[in-house]
Amino acid sequence: MSDASDNGVGAGRLPVATVQRIERLVGGDAVTEGQILRFIAARYGAENLLYLPPQVAAEICRRPADFIRAAKQYCQPELAL
Repeated sequence: MSDASDNGVGAGRLPVATVQRIERLVGGDAVTEGQILRFIAARYGAENLLYLPPQVAAEICRRPADFIRAAKQYCQPELAL
């Protein structure tokens, strides 16, 4: 059987492997992870990484530091340099 559930993809969801890669790139610190979740909810309407738009996920994988910086600036604008 080769439907979307074979690779963990549902309607409007990223492949699980992509989400795991993003988690490895931007995860680690509980505070930063919380900021990222708030940022993606506000900016993209995604309840978690599974529901990010594919083009956003691709950019995160290419430039994870920029994504982390944007999330931190969103959550802590007073600390922006």
